[in-house]
Amino acid sequence: MQRKIFYLLLLFALVPVLLMAGTKGRIKGKVVDLQTGEALIGANVYVVGSSSGANTDANGEYLIQNMEAGVYTLRAAYVGYQTITISNIRVNADLTTYVNFELPSEDIQVGTVEIVAQKPIIQKDNTNAVRITTNEDIQALPVRGVNSIISLTAGVVNQNGNIYIRGGRLDEVGYYLEGVSVANPISGGRGVTVAQDALEEIQVQSGGYTAEFGNANAGIIRQQFRTGGNAFKASVEYITDNIGFKSKDQAFDGKKTLGAYWWGYNETSATISGPLFDQRFKFFGNLNYVYNRDGNPQPWPGLNLGIIGDPTTLDTINFVYPGGPLKGVQDNYYTFTGTLNMDFKPVIVRLSGTYTTGKQDNGGGGIFNIMQTRRGVNDYSNGAFSVKITHVLSPSMFYELSAGYYLQANEGYTPGLGKDYWSYGDSVANAAAGWTIPRSLLDAQTGRFGRYLTPTTYNIMGFTFTRDGSIPANYGINNRNSIALNGALSFMLGKAHSFKVGGEYQQYTIRSWGVVGQAGLAAKVANYKPSPQYPTLDAYKRQLLITAGVTNYGYDVFGNEYSGDGPDAPHKPVFASAYIQDRIEYEDLIINAGVRYDYFDIDNLMFKNPKRPDDAYDVTSGEVKPDGWVKVPTFSAVSPRLGFSFPVTDKTVFHAQFGKFIQQPSLNTAYYGYYRLGFEIKGGFFIPQPAGLNIRPTRTTQYELGFTQQLTDFMSFDLTGYYRDIKDQVQYKNQAVDKNSAFQNYNTLQNGDFATTKGIEIALNMRRYERIALNASLSFQDARGTGSNPYSNNGVVGAPLDGVTVFYPKYVSLLNYNQGIKGNLNIDYRFGQNDGPALLHEFGVSFLATFNNGHPYTRGTGALNAERDARFRTPIEPLNASTTPGEFQVDLRVDKTIRLFDKLALNVYVFVINLFDSKNVRNVFLRTGSPDDDAVITNPELSQQLISTYGPRYIDLYKALNIDYQAGYGGGGNLYGPPRQIRLGIRLEY
Repeated sequence: MQRKIFYLLLLFALVPVLLMAGTKGRIKGKVVDLQTGEALIGANVYVVGSSSGANTDANGEYLIQNMEAGVYTLRAAYVGYQTITISNIRVNADLTTYVNFELPSEDIQVGTVEIVAQKPIIQKDNTNAVRITTNEDIQALPVRGVNSIISLTAGVVNQNGNIYIRGGRLDEVGYYLEGVSVANPISGGRGVTVAQDALEEIQVQSGGYTAEFGNANAGIIRQQFRTGGNAFKASVEYITDNIGFKSKDQAFDGKKTLGAYWWGYNETSATISGPLFDQRFKFFGNLNYVYNRDGNPQPWPGLNLGIIGDPTTLDTINFVYPGGPLKGVQDNYYTFTGTLNMDFKPVIVRLSGTYTTGKQDNGGGGIFNIMQTRRGVNDYSNGAFSVKITHVLSPSMFYELSAGYYLQANEGYTPGLGKDYWSYGDSVANAAAGWTIPRSLLDAQTGRFGRYLTPTTYNIMGFTFTRDGSIPANYGINNRNSIALNGALSFMLGKAHSFKVGGEYQQYTIRSWGVVGQAGLAAKVANYKPSPQYPTLDAYKRQLLITAGVTNYGYDVFGNEYSGDGPDAPHKPVFASAYIQDRIEYEDLIINAGVRYDYFDIDNLMFKNPKRPDDAYDVTSGEVKPDGWVKVPTFSAVSPRLGFSFPVTDKTVFHAQFGKFIQQPSLNTAYYGYYRLGFEIKGGFFIPQPAGLNIRPTRTTQYELGFTQQLTDFMSFDLTGYYRDIKDQVQYKNQAVDKNSAFQNYNTLQNGDFATTKGIEIALNMRRYERIALNASLSFQDARGTGSNPYSNNGVVGAPLDGVTVFYPKYVSLLNYNQGIKGNLNIDYRFGQNDGPALLHEFGVSFLATFNNGHPYTRGTGALNAERDARFRTPIEPLNASTTPGEFQVDLRVDKTIRLFDKLALNVYVFVINLFDSKNVRNVFLRTGSPDDDAVITNPELSQQLISTYGPRYIDLYKALNIDYQAGYGGGGNLYGPPRQIRLGIRLEY
């Protein structure tokens, strides 16, 4: 037997397998005599409606493994004793649920014993901070959207729609769905749309996770889909914010109902689940449809300035625009989710998948498109699919084999023209698509006409606006997919050691194509004449695209899919690992000890000699020279992990954790398209986004210490402290070239930034008692580093300083997304099915308060465009020395369930976001530290000449555009949090 175990261990250590992770939990406990407390040997404990179960050993103990996250009913039986059934037992991924049975003798007449388990308030086997939000929690929370739910977790910051954990960068968070990594490999964040009604649980681990997880330095977010139960169930839910029951022609009427605009939010969710044929086969399915007229509401006040003309350009615009949702930003999508569990004892098969397809407006939003009714389109899709096979070899040994597929694609274009970007600047092609290329009065006066002349913009007092009928969007396409494999063997040695040995493998195929200035291509092609340099039209077109800085990989220069070699080849990065993990469980000590091996191959090329780009590019044509490139070397590392849990008593638990973590930064720091990179390095200092080519993994060392105390039978308190040291983050640098090079010094990305974060997280959990359930968290964080993102230094790298032309700042300051204090309080007050007065049966109120103390920023002065570009801004204080105002928001949900017949339940609710319509300031103008004044109009040096030229109406126009509609703000996020939104919901459940 020992030899067989050795061979299996060797097999799984050598076979490479993906960025997937275990999703199974387990149930453990003891069966004793009710009267004597003696262990009952050989008692049968099984999960109702499944083949899972176990017999108790000589100590009366049992262990049931391979349990998907969910809620179960457990039954214990023993000859001569009455059977006891315990329902509502929740199992969480990778954790142990403890359930003990006390069986009464048949001589004791107690009748049928059925117990409803209460939610445990202490998880004593956690060796790191694990925060779990279950399906029941999700349904009761007064928030909608997975990111909004995740944001309620201690240690998590949601800034401008991005998730940060414990001071790590955006791309340092790992996302798992059914064990499959669904992190966006290019930019970070979650790459797959997830319908919250399809989720069984969301598990956030803020660092400190075991050796089973990798390629995520700050934290991991694990999401598990629901599983069909023993009985057939179905539900349908509809949510809308059209509380005034308005018609579509009133969508932009600019009027409020109960102090809220109709933002155009509609969501429909339909769910069906249950056994299929018999209890061995269980399915779950969800269809979710979401329509958003404006998915990012801001307190837009509307414009009512009347007609304003410009005497120089002869342009005139009637500046009337309704308050409420922006036009031209609508989005709608469908998400299909399903799981199927098949129990062929001893083999269990689970199929799961989700797929989203959507369409959104592209290029028509924003106040400077006030006259534009022509819309571009972005078609997008994403999804993740997996198959998992579990084979139980014995009660103490099983193995899992998994395969997963991840996809993410989008294609943007102008309807009627589609992929034919050569015709985007052709007025005849546009007319065939139903749009006439607009001309201005000045065009008529100057005789500016022609088939290939692109439309000029409206110019009113120096502000430019798109003419209706102009091309709204360029053509562009992205496609990313991955194949993932996983294998793991789990077995027990004795009663204390639970080993898991596995390997992971994931290979992506990443493609992208895009080029700017497509509206100008038609005229250039129309003027083509054969020449020795460009003997064919295709040769000329190719040069046009290269000269324009085409971004292409996985597609050739023209945008056709390509799978060969060379500079047009798709990137196929590989992430692989192997790990061994030992979970040691004693009565008063639990240890998670493991080691992980990671292998990274980003499948990229880099310059042989960075000082001589001439060897890699033809300086005249921009063509790539193959001999000037070499392959980026692979990278591998070993990371130890060690965690302890000390259950001092059944009500007091300490935990401690130490770990080394390693992660490849987001691949947009390494991939840029080789032709685009050649185009960029000719531009000298003004480079929007240089690529790093040879980007190495980032390293993190973390320490964590925590304490959990059960205060009462229904309440617990958790305190966790952590310290993280992060090295080799990506930073912006300047590369000097050889003095004989035809190229200038150019900017690039390299490893070099570092950060240190530390903090304390406090959580209070109270399961329902006297109708009240409560959850609260409070986080204190100090995250400091040399850069908040790879481009933090772009305003200073290369700038002269005391005669030094190139320098790299190494001072440490607070990071942009640091929130020193953040917290939330959720109180849910709810009557049961036959609880209280009849009118209040199943009536509930959920109250959520969230708050933070703002985030750091740096005040500065500069030219008119200084808000948008740090190179034109002069700081007037140390970096990130100021802090934005704090935020406080209250959300509310009130619902009532009405029972119809025996099996139908109708739940009606009102959901209010920002109940008090607080105008929370999230970002500010850097000149003033205020969201209401950017210090332009009030600064004569910046505005006096403009006001004297255009007159006093310039002030009104400037304030309306740059202040009220935030056009002057360039910080990458909105100035305010969401305004009040009121939604009505109705849910019918069988």
